[in-house]
Amino acid sequence: MSKKLALTFLVAGALFTSCTSDDDNATTPTLNIPSEYVSMDFDTNVVAENTVINELLAVTSALNNAEANAQTTTVAPIDYPATLSAVTLPNYRNLVSTWLVELVNSANSADGFQNPGFGNMPAMDQEGGLLGTRLLDEYGLELEQMIEKGAFGAALYNHALTVINGDLTDSGAIDKLVEIYGTDVSFNVSETKAAATYARRRSNLTEQTGFFFDMKENLITAKAAIEAGSDFDAIRDEALADYLLNWEMSNFATVIYYCNATKDLLTAAFALPDGTEKEQMLGTAMHAYAEGVAFAHGFKGLPNKIITDSQIDSILVNFLAVEGQNPESHRFLNEVSLFSNLDAVIIDLQTIYGFTDAEKESFFVNNNP
Repeated sequence: MSKKLALTFLVAGALFTSCTSDDDNATTPTLNIPSEYVSMDFDTNVVAENTVINELLAVTSALNNAEANAQTTTVAPIDYPATLSAVTLPNYRNLVSTWLVELVNSANSADGFQNPGFGNMPAMDQEGGLLGTRLLDEYGLELEQMIEKGAFGAALYNHALTVINGDLTDSGAIDKLVEIYGTDVSFNVSETKAAATYARRRSNLTEQTGFFFDMKENLITAKAAIEAGSDFDAIRDEALADYLLNWEMSNFATVIYYCNATKDLLTAAFALPDGTEKEQMLGTAMHAYAEGVAFAHGFKGLPNKIITDSQIDSILVNFLAVEGQNPESHRFLNEVSLFSNLDAVIIDLQTIYGFTDAEKESFFVNNNP
């Protein structure tokens, strides 16, 4: 990955290095790229994007509260905020509307989550409930993750595409891409939100390499190119293409992380005796599983990506969470053989993005400051 992007910038740099024309001895201007991101009007430029991020944080807080109050206090209906809804892909917005109703029903269920057991489906009267501390629907899927993490693609990345396809003559547009990604002018690894947090987790914080740092470089370069004038439109466009690619790859590297984490957590849970500790561990495993499903599903329907919708559908088949059908997530609680499905997702994503074995292994670790 990093070698590919480094080569991209090397080629781009060569294009804009001063040279003598054979015809008129004119020199091609050189783009000066600063080492840090600078914006004098950042807060003014990102009002809309800040609203989207804050609304996502607010609805996530409401979902967390529903989980915390499940089976103890009546949970009121939860709305999908207006500005966040407006930037969300229409199909995913419709799914979120259904999931919000189902999540509240699960929270208000009289029972905890009922595992139907091997070979069985949930009873018709089940609404889901808590498994340990995690709120699952009757099929074993944690809808909070589908709403929040799926929005990283279906809403935030989708909005980034809208910005990139709009007016790029004002460098304030790049500020919008910084904010909607989940960071600010400081690119402080300790203060990330939304998608930026997961790009950071898939990056080497000691060496300052990987997706988070590549995206910082992409955005600094794009902003510098715009401010330097139309002579640098090509390098601006290349930097923005790399920004989108790094976002997409960090998203699916995170799917790889959660596939591996789900296997590890289920293996640990299966080794425990029946009881509260096992229930907690199983809930944590299904939380990791749902994150993987959500990160993948949220990119379905987006243009300008490497992975195809057909490939995402194949991933959802392996997750037993096919769009338009009732998920069979509960089967992961009962069938160890389904670990092969998670391995298949990892292999497919490694192939699609050309991740090396070393890169794949590095994605199994959360890198936090």
